[in-house]
Amino acid sequence: MDVSGADQQAAETILRRAITDPDSFDAEGVSRMLDLFESRDKTVRLSASWALGLVVSVTPEAVAGSVRALASLLESEPEARHEEVIRALGYVESEYPELVREAIEELDLDDDGAEKRIISAFERFEPSGDGNVTMTAGVATEYEGLGAVAPSTESTETTTADEEPQRGHPPREPPPTPPAVDARRGAFEPVATEGTGSHVKLWQVTYETDTATHTALLKQLRHPAPSAFDAEFTETLGEWQSVDDHDAIVPVVAHGTIPRPWFVVEYQEGRRLSDRLNEISRREARWIADRIVDAVCHAHGAGVTHGGLTPRNVIFSRTYEESAWAYPKVSNWGISRLLCQLTALPMGVPPQYAAPEQAAPDQYGGVDASTDVYHLGLIVYELFAGRLPFEDHPGVALRKAATEQPPPVSQFADDLPEAVDTVLAKALRKSKLYRYDTVRDFQTELRRALGRGSA
Repeated sequence: MDVSGADQQAAETILRRAITDPDSFDAEGVSRMLDLFESRDKTVRLSASWALGLVVSVTPEAVAGSVRALASLLESEPEARHEEVIRALGYVESEYPELVREAIEELDLDDDGAEKRIISAFERFEPSGDGNVTMTAGVATEYEGLGAVAPSTESTETTTADEEPQRGHPPREPPPTPPAVDARRGAFEPVATEGTGSHVKLWQVTYETDTATHTALLKQLRHPAPSAFDAEFTETLGEWQSVDDHDAIVPVVAHGTIPRPWFVVEYQEGRRLSDRLNEISRREARWIADRIVDAVCHAHGAGVTHGGLTPRNVIFSRTYEESAWAYPKVSNWGISRLLCQLTALPMGVPPQYAAPEQAAPDQYGGVDASTDVYHLGLIVYELFAGRLPFEDHPGVALRKAATEQPPPVSQFADDLPEAVDTVLAKALRKSKLYRYDTVRDFQTELRRALGRGSA
């Protein structure tokens, strides 16, 4: 195993231990954690920062003696490695503000403004009223990986959840989709670069068929992958393509592994659900939830699971029908398990969306169809409440996912029928044995709770 692989294995082990047994860390264990901050792999350093944040939230005394050693890493090169150190210092600062600031003041920094920039950076991680640390900066993008999508260009009018009456209506027909083709990578002509994720490059492309020129989004792996990756990649994309005839699933246009694994999907001009959560009315939220759940029902009926459902993987397509809502489509089927092979981050999803079995597989088992039920419960919860059940820094969110039952959604959305609390509580049970047996069962109960029957 190379150095990077050894670092990834160590980071995954430490993060899982911090999730399931944070109070087992002593000063020596924290010292081993600090070694990971010097890794060249950003995801290793990110895992280490989350693990340290979790340990300091449970056993702060174990971290106190390592604060100066952690801060001293800010004197090292390259500076690109400092972000995760600052993140960790932000978590520690909630327990030991004076100790952290004293450690920074003792550093031998290059210029007088460096200290102020560091303090300003870790102040993005502010202590909440209950003593936990809340991230005020955005979640790191490592979990986007193969799931990265084009940036938003949508400018259609939207309404806030409080506005009544609701503007717009569900589209009468889903938008048309580009046809799949049996083509090589070179058949897709780049017309614009859409960005670079942690593991992929993205391009808006065009391609020709006998009848028209079509626009699509091409994603290609940036770096070499493990030898077994190509076969699993091909199998995963084949499974996705086998269920993309549903109108709420992003269709796959083509895929291949030469020169590196790549795939082409429908190009969505709209935004992700994660960008729209606080502006969706209750009526539209119900419709979006129903379309997403129905898409997963369709896929499960064909034996295909997603394994990484989050609002970032729900992307909207324009409908071009006057006053009609944009159409939600679920993307990146099976991509999270591929991403796990390329990163030290073990869950394959952002920590706040991790199911108990992703946070603590030894206790709750592996990822399967029931994981999709849990993720759907989270998405519906966030659609209706405007927030997740557990909102905290990543380490604490992971621990709560594995140990605590979410508060009722009506605690944050008192206009919902009481029956919705019961439905989401069952979908979000820790043990898979006590969740809904199938997504279809979840769909039936959610529709009934919302007053829509089972049609």
